[in-house]
Amino acid sequence: MGSRAFNLTGDWSGEFAYPLQSGPTTPFLASIRDEGGRLTGTIIEPDIVSGGASVTATLAGLRQGSSVDFTKTYSAPPFGYENPVDYVGSLSDDGNTVKGVWSLLEWDGTFEMRREAASEELAEEEEAVSEPILVGDPATSA
Repeated sequence: MGSRAFNLTGDWSGEFAYPLQSGPTTPFLASIRDEGGRLTGTIIEPDIVSGGASVTATLAGLRQGSSVDFTKTYSAPPFGYENPVDYVGSLSDDGNTVKGVWSLLEWDGTFEMRREAASEELAEEEEAVSEPILVGDPATSA
């Protein structure tokens, strides 16, 4: 497998589950930038604590080979979202799924996220363009 499959840059959709079904399985969307294994990005998910529309968070962490480790920190956290959440997982062989566990204080659960196809296609197109195309000056090409 090429190193391209390990790069997490792009949009991901997923869900996390609480231990012993003590809370709802919660969907989320993540936008990740992977620069040589350093991960940054944003996450948006429904607000299941107060019933508001959604909450947003920043993502920061590392990817080493297929190992993924990041922390989700909620932005301007409303009540119930004050503590960061740690995620540790593994990237699938095809580079399109990350599965693992999350932990928060004494809580932990599972998560899974999948690469959005449109993001993967865009990343492939960007990778295919390796150098700019130079167009000659029309005044000198006669």
